[in-house]
Amino acid sequence: MTETKTNMQRQSFFLLQQCENDMLLSLKSNEPSCFHLASGGSRTRAKLCVEAGLALQLPAKTIVALASTIELLHNASLVHDDLQDADTTRRGRQSVWKKYGKSHAVCAGDMMISAAFGSLANVETFSSLPALLTHTQKAISLTIKGQSRDLDARTTITEHEYEDIAAMKSGPLIQLTLTLPLIAAGYNEHIKTVNNALNKFSIAYQILDDLDDWQQDQQSKLLNLVVLLQTRYTLDESMTIARNRVHYLLNRCQKELSVLPFNCAASVISATHNLLEKAKV
Repeated sequence: MTETKTNMQRQSFFLLQQCENDMLLSLKSNEPSCFHLASGGSRTRAKLCVEAGLALQLPAKTIVALASTIELLHNASLVHDDLQDADTTRRGRQSVWKKYGKSHAVCAGDMMISAAFGSLANVETFSSLPALLTHTQKAISLTIKGQSRDLDARTTITEHEYEDIAAMKSGPLIQLTLTLPLIAAGYNEHIKTVNNALNKFSIAYQILDDLDDWQQDQQSKLLNLVVLLQTRYTLDESMTIARNRVHYLLNRCQKELSVLPFNCAASVISATHNLLEKAKV
């Protein structure tokens, strides 16, 4: 391992710790929010944002602010998802709505969204702040639109409609892991490339979840690509079609992200490799 890579890993660890501390501090007045964050989680989105920010040589305070914003928004969506899907557990313990009640879960998610925007106040690249706020707000709006379409989706929708919903539901927040650092660094011209690539990533990620959960989703009547495909194909054929689609989407994602400046998408590209391995099973 090179010294440069080791130093970057150390910086990343320190910034992620700061991100965690800042998130908990911003939510200290809301016990359900803190309960949710304390349950852990991979903090994948924060890691991707931190590593992109380091590659783009952003100030540490700005990187932490952006990573905290993204992670708070993601966790808000999890709290609200658990409530909407009536999931009683999250990360091995009670979900927020199950422990504190539905009304408190709504408030906890809203608190995290509010804290996410508050985190952007710590960005040191002041000239980029209007664009950062605009892209963050648009990402939330698109996510809500995708979630609404998912809730209303019928089992007779087409595969194309399924992918539109999956991209809208998951894509906007994962896109922020690269778009916010790029905007803060002044590389706004790459935003469209990131959005297109990470839409593909998000769809592939959702399909992989569907491959694991198709039986449960079928019983719960939740949107699932494998279940959709089984209206026209056998189960084995449906699984093969879904896996092939994952491979195509992730390979395209890798190629599109490879052109970004300073190899700032390296961690996302690495994540696509991991998902491709999973798709082989």
